[in-house]
Amino acid sequence: MVEQAHARGLRVVIDGVFNHCSWQFFAFDDVVRKGEDSRFKDWFYELRFPVVRPEQAGTVPGYSCFAYERKMPKLNTSNPEVRDYFVGVGRHWIEQFHVDGWRLDVANEVDRDFWRAFKKATRAANPESVMIGEIWESAESWLRGDMFDSAMNYDFRRHCRDFFGLGAISAAEFAARVTDMMLRYPTGILQGQLNLLDSHDVSRFLSYCQGDVRRFRLAEVFLFTSPGAPSVFYGDELGMDGKDEFDMRGPMPWNAPKHDLREFFRALAALRKENEALATGDFRTVLADENGLFLYRRSLEGQTVTVALNAANTAASIASHAPAGAPALSEGFDCGCLAPFGYAVWTCA
Repeated sequence: MVEQAHARGLRVVIDGVFNHCSWQFFAFDDVVRKGEDSRFKDWFYELRFPVVRPEQAGTVPGYSCFAYERKMPKLNTSNPEVRDYFVGVGRHWIEQFHVDGWRLDVANEVDRDFWRAFKKATRAANPESVMIGEIWESAESWLRGDMFDSAMNYDFRRHCRDFFGLGAISAAEFAARVTDMMLRYPTGILQGQLNLLDSHDVSRFLSYCQGDVRRFRLAEVFLFTSPGAPSVFYGDELGMDGKDEFDMRGPMPWNAPKHDLREFFRALAALRKENEALATGDFRTVLADENGLFLYRRSLEGQTVTVALNAANTAASIASHAPAGAPALSEGFDCGCLAPFGYAVWTCA
């Protein structure tokens, strides 16, 4: 699979879960069978002997666990043996299967020296490999060069949810939040943040949009035209929604899409690929009013991309701010006016 992906110019980043493990993980199984005589007893926290699996013990596990309801044993990642084992796992998949990097689960609960060793080993195996941490809060202390290259930007999602999806904040408040978020990291780190609107751990973004796919499109336009790497969760291009776990992680609705947005996503991807300003250009707010009108510009060495978004249910005039000529991408734009939940994107070399 990796070879076929590489032949098509794609990169493959796999998911690593080294904070916790299955009940059936060989080291935990050894602890269950041998108790205090197990050579792996120091691989876990707060073991109470004899250790039994949850299906045997009822509701209270005899060990420290992650996600209490699922009772997954938490690994002692400060233990050198644990560190060496999983660092070997990280190196193995790069050396043997040529994956291009790792997305790393619950990164903020893992020992930092573990991540430093993991990065050193995986970079030695492939200097171009990437490490992306799942960190829900500010990831500044993990992004100083010795651990992660990027983090999942859940603040991006929260701000977009409140503005585009729920309509709970004004454009002015949204712009202030975005500015604060972008000033958090140095420019190079900001450009590598993994921006997302939804994931397997949160409700589908479309579910917040009050049944209005126009709101969803606005958020996607912002995702693709913002500093950082846009991350599209599978099924968004086919209108998947839902707030419970089955819907969030449900099967791809190939034969019954609720909204077929594939051409829309192709257009956004092409727009970003064709305009380097959207990847590495400066970001500047042009206008953010107390309703839903938000205009901003991305600029790089003479190239400018201007984006206008109207997240209000009333039309908005942008004639005094819109560049001359027709937009490269738009919906609901006409004669200097944006329709409710309309957008327009201009490119200028």
